[in-house]
Amino acid sequence: MSDLIIRNATIIDGTGDAAFTADLAVTKDKIEEIGPGLNPANAAEVLDAEGLCLTPGFIDIHTHSDFSLLDHPLAHSRVQQGVTTEVTGNCGGSPGPVPDGQRPAFMEYMTDLGKAYKMRFGTDEWPWQDLDGFMDQLFDRGVSLNVAPLVGHGTLRANAMGYDPGVPDDAALKTMERLLIHEMEKGAFGLSSGLIYHPGAFAKKEELTALARIAADYGGIYSTHMRSEGKFLFEAVDEAIAVARDSGVSLEISHLKCETPVMWGKAKELLVTIDRALANGVTVNFDQYPYTAYASGFIEFFPTWAKENGTVSLITLLKNKTDRKRVMDGIIHPPAEWDNPMEGMAFDKILINGFRTAENLPLNGLSLAAIAHERNQDTLEAAFDIFCEEKGLLGMIVFAMDETDLETILRHPAGMVGSDGRSMTPLTDSDNLPVHPRFYGTFPRVLSRYVRVRQTISLEQAVYKMTGLPARKLNLKDRGLIKPGMAADLVLFDPAQIRDQASFDNPHQYPCGIRHVFVNGQAVVRKGIHTEKRPGRRLFRT
Repeated sequence: MSDLIIRNATIIDGTGDAAFTADLAVTKDKIEEIGPGLNPANAAEVLDAEGLCLTPGFIDIHTHSDFSLLDHPLAHSRVQQGVTTEVTGNCGGSPGPVPDGQRPAFMEYMTDLGKAYKMRFGTDEWPWQDLDGFMDQLFDRGVSLNVAPLVGHGTLRANAMGYDPGVPDDAALKTMERLLIHEMEKGAFGLSSGLIYHPGAFAKKEELTALARIAADYGGIYSTHMRSEGKFLFEAVDEAIAVARDSGVSLEISHLKCETPVMWGKAKELLVTIDRALANGVTVNFDQYPYTAYASGFIEFFPTWAKENGTVSLITLLKNKTDRKRVMDGIIHPPAEWDNPMEGMAFDKILINGFRTAENLPLNGLSLAAIAHERNQDTLEAAFDIFCEEKGLLGMIVFAMDETDLETILRHPAGMVGSDGRSMTPLTDSDNLPVHPRFYGTFPRVLSRYVRVRQTISLEQAVYKMTGLPARKLNLKDRGLIKPGMAADLVLFDPAQIRDQASFDNPHQYPCGIRHVFVNGQAVVRKGIHTEKRPGRRLFRT
């Protein structure tokens, strides 16, 4: 007897093939049978899906939910938009490995990349030394979705070299290799890098290639937040492709975009570069979120030389009158070699969030221009002051992309959907701050704005980019498709009603139209309401 039969569903199976109507039976955590007219008497529960689409659970190939799942194990912002599996450890930052004696360097690194993590977790709350230890702590508490971890290159480098900008010597490289091998043998899905973040930005191609070769040897991927997404975008793509070519690794380019006005209109040319690599036998994919604004730490606003020793060092510079003037001069007259995130941008296009001091809380979500006006300051002086006042733990949202490029990239068959967000719960005091709406709305936004409204891609193509393709990329043999024997990670949504509601002004909003979400056969969302069940699992590379 089945545990559940879903009747009369429009099934989009994750392969990209045309939808079809059928019933589906679930027994325990697996899809048992698919076909017309399954006998409802043979099930403990029957769910009528007339008018609804049934798809595999969405696989978010790019997230930063590592630590936030400790705070928010129910993953409301994720499962309510149909995500059943998150890939964590992206952009070079993972919560392990952290061998004894390396916590100070690691925590300084995570402060820059993760902003609030250090505030929430002290060294006494970090008992793990590797990803296994972290995952054990996470899943001992229970989580509502599955997690597939990557190993962060920045984490490896921080452990081996701290913030040393130099080329690793043999001992340091062997330390990074040893730590990566340990994690890969424990089932990690690959290596990630964040080459605009320090200390990852110090790495040369040879260092990345050596580590990517280890990921390739274990059948893992190399996911990279490239060195540039602005004026040096093409050079950064060439570097990523070269690492993949020389190491043999399967390449995943993170949140592909044409950033800042100087790069607008170049998406077609960019995709030609990727097509050429594919034709030459390099395995290349990329992910993308459906918004024309990105989010990052506010530290990335500053010149490279000023931030390369981390947050504490930058604050010290900004508090010294002479050094502060040097930083200001570097922003006003940027050197040609700096990939300035504000090139061609106005200060009203950058929103600042993460304020926690009482006097600054009203500034959350305002543009940098508006903040300067509120404080009656020069814009750069205001930027420097708020960075120091908030101890560097600020984020920024920058409206830096063009929608035509976004749609061009979305049509490419090598692309997947990734939120670049993290798990949140909107009613908690600690997180009721402005965030990027992609945390809540990424997958419904693709299905509404770019499938139903703008018809940029078909519904079947969109679901493939969210399910079958990322599963194939990660070599998840039991997920991403609807067929007998696959894990019962499932989403039921109304294709006419699905819609993102999260906005830049009001981001903590669940989407419309997602009726039911199942993780490993258990309902985590019923009729749009979270059931508070925690059936998620730590997934292992096979």
